[in-house]
Amino acid sequence: MAVAVKKQLIDVLLQQGKIKNETAQSFRHLSNFEVENKLITENMLEPTDIARAYAGLYNLPFVSLANRQISKETLELIPEGLTRQYNIIAYEIQKEPVKTVRIAIAKPAKLAGNLQETIATLEKGKGFKIELAITTLADFLTAVSQYQASTPPVEKVNFKTLNLDQITIPYEVITKFPENIALKYQMVVFSAPHSSFIKVAVADPDSKKVREILDFVKTKNNIAIEEYRVTPAEIERAIRFYHPEKLPPKPVTVSPPPPPQKQEEHKVEEKKEEKKEEPTAPLPPEKEKEKEKVTEAVPEISGSMSAQLVIPVENDLDKFVGKPIKEVSDLQAVVETGNVPKIVAASVILAVSKKASDIHIEAAEKNVRIRFRVDGLLKDIVRLPLEVQPAVVSRVKILSKLKIDESRIPQDGRFDCIAMGHAVDLRISTLPTVHGEKIAMRLLDKSAHLYTLEELGLVDRNLKVLLENMNKPYGLILSTGPTGSGKTTTLYAVLTRISNASVNIVTLEDPVEYEMAGVNQCQIRPKIGFTFANGLRSILRQDPNIIMVGEIRDSETASLATQAALTGHLVLSTLHTNDASGTLPRLADMGVEPFFITSLINAIIGQRLVRKLCPKCKRQAHIPAPIAKEIEAELEKFNLPKPYQFFEGAGCDECELGYKGRIGIFEVLTMSHELENLILERKPASDIKRAAIKEGMITMKQDGLVKALKGLTTVNEVMRVITV
Repeated sequence: MAVAVKKQLIDVLLQQGKIKNETAQSFRHLSNFEVENKLITENMLEPTDIARAYAGLYNLPFVSLANRQISKETLELIPEGLTRQYNIIAYEIQKEPVKTVRIAIAKPAKLAGNLQETIATLEKGKGFKIELAITTLADFLTAVSQYQASTPPVEKVNFKTLNLDQITIPYEVITKFPENIALKYQMVVFSAPHSSFIKVAVADPDSKKVREILDFVKTKNNIAIEEYRVTPAEIERAIRFYHPEKLPPKPVTVSPPPPPQKQEEHKVEEKKEEKKEEPTAPLPPEKEKEKEKVTEAVPEISGSMSAQLVIPVENDLDKFVGKPIKEVSDLQAVVETGNVPKIVAASVILAVSKKASDIHIEAAEKNVRIRFRVDGLLKDIVRLPLEVQPAVVSRVKILSKLKIDESRIPQDGRFDCIAMGHAVDLRISTLPTVHGEKIAMRLLDKSAHLYTLEELGLVDRNLKVLLENMNKPYGLILSTGPTGSGKTTTLYAVLTRISNASVNIVTLEDPVEYEMAGVNQCQIRPKIGFTFANGLRSILRQDPNIIMVGEIRDSETASLATQAALTGHLVLSTLHTNDASGTLPRLADMGVEPFFITSLINAIIGQRLVRKLCPKCKRQAHIPAPIAKEIEAELEKFNLPKPYQFFEGAGCDECELGYKGRIGIFEVLTMSHELENLILERKPASDIKRAAIKEGMITMKQDGLVKALKGLTTVNEVMRVITV
C-alpha cells in the first residue's frame, strides 16, 4: 500500500489553524519528526492534535484505541517485536468481501522510511489487504499492553500507581535516562533519593523489553529501582521536564518545599486502590555508607539503546574512582577491574596528574592503545583489551553528549569534570578508523594560573620590543605559529599585562580557555552563526578599547580585524604561519591591502614551545663539532663568552626523561621603512626575514640557543621545533 505525501506536517497544522504562520515559517527547515517533537516538548500542541494533522497529511483516518478491545487473532497478525519496532498495531479484521486488516500507526513520520516496505511485505506474505489509520502514541501503548493479556500470564506483578502529573521532576533527575529512551520505552525517573536508589514511572511495566532494560540498569549500576505504573499520557506530559527552560513559571507539585540544608525526595501520593505505605527497596549496609559514591553502567550489553541507559556520572572523577591515580600502575590496576567508566575516569585523572594536554584512545588490530601528549610529545601509557573498545567509546560519547549509535562519521563534543582537584574542560573528537573509532581528548585545566610574559620565556630585546608596542592605543598584535605552540596563552599574558579599570577589553574565543577578571570574554558558536567575523562586527558596537580575536581564519575576519585597528582599537589575534616574517605575505594573500598592513602592524610574535630541562638531573652535554660551528655562527652577534657550554637531562624519578614542563622561544618583528617597502613590493617572506634580522630581530632559533646556553632547554629540543 503506497502513501502519497504532497506537503509537510506544518502545512496541515497551519491549514487546520493549530499554529500561526510565523511558527510555521520558523519550523520550515525541520523534518516532520522534529516538528512533532518540538511542538510536544514546548507544550504548543497536544499529541491528539498532531496525530489528527498526520491523518490529514497522509489522507488517512484517525482512530482512537484507548477503549478498544483487540482480539488475539488480530494481534497475532503482527509479531509484538515488529509492532513495537515500528509503532504499528493491527486493531481490526474485516473478512468480507475481501479480507482486510486495519493497522494503526503511532509514529507516522516513519512512513518515509522502511515502514512502507514492511507493510508491502505483510500484504504479500499474509495474503490480505491492509488499510492504515493514525493513532496517538498513548493509545498505541495502551493497545500494545493487550499482547500480554493474549498470552499465558508469567508472574504478574502488582505495581504501585501514582499521579505523575502532580510531581515536578528536577532536570538532573529525569535526565538519568536519556530522552530518547524515555520516549521509546515510555518510562522516566521521577525521584532519586540518593545515588543507589531511583524511582521510575513506567507506562507498560509488564513489557519484556522494559523489564530487560531495568534489570540491566539494576545489575550494572548496582542500584535499587522502585517502579510505578502510570498512564502513557502522563509519560508524554512528563517528557517536558527534559526542557525546563520551556516549562511554565510555577509548575504544580504535591512535594513540600525542601529545607535549605537538605534536599528531600518528592513525596508521592498513591491512588486509593493501592496500599498507603511506600516501602523502598532495602540497601545493603555497605551501600548506605557509600551514598556519595557514584556508580555507572558499562555502556554495552543489551544493544545500542540499552547502551545509552546509564546513570550519569558525577563530574567529580576523584570521588568516582575512589582512590588516587598518580602513576601508570594505578591506572593499570583500574584497567584490570574491567570497569569501563572507571577506566575512562582514571585515564583523565592520570592525564591531569601528568600535565598532559591530550589523551588519545586508539583501536588497533589486537588491542586498544591509550597515549598522552605530555610536553608536546605523545607517549604510550597503557593497553586495553580490544573487547572493551566499543564500551570505552560509548562511555566517552555519553559524557560528551554525542550520538553513541553513530560511528560512521566524526563527531565533536565536550564535558567538564573535576580531576586531581582541578576544574578541567575536555574537548572530544571522534574519528572512524578501520579498527573502530578513535577518540582524542584535549584537556584544558581551568585551575591553571595565567602566566606572565616573563614566565612564558619573553626576555631581553623581545620583551622590551613587545612591551613598547602593546602599550600603543591602536594597531595589530599577532601571535603566530603552528597548532599547540602557545599562541593563545601568549595573548592572555599580553591582556593580563595591559588590563586595567580604564579600558574595555572584549574577546572572541573558541573555546574560552581561561577566565580573566575584568575582561568580557565571548565564546563563538559557528553552528548558530556566531562566528569570529559576525562576533567582531558586534564587538565594535560595544565601545571596546582592546579586542582579542582568537584566530584569523579567513579573509572576512582579516578584513574586519584590520578595519577595527584602523578605527582606533588595539586588536590582538593569532595566525597559523611558520614564523613572524611569513605573516605579512599571508595577510596579503587573505586580501588585506599591503598599505594597511604596513600602517597597522604593531608587532608580530613568532613562537614555538620547547621542553624545559629538569633542574634535578641536568648535566653538561657534548655537542658535535659541526653543530657547534653552526651554533657559533647563529650566536655571533650576541658576544657571549666562549667556549659555549650546553646541557642535557639524565632522567630521574622526578622527570623520567630529563625534561619537565615547557618554555617558549620567540621572535618579535616590528615594522620599519625597509620592511614596509618590501611588503608594498610584495616580496617573499625570506626577503622580509633577512631584512628584519639585519635590523636586529632575534630569531626563534637564536632565542632557543640562548636559552639552551642558560640551561633552560637543550640544543636537540631547539633543533626539533625549528625547521627553518
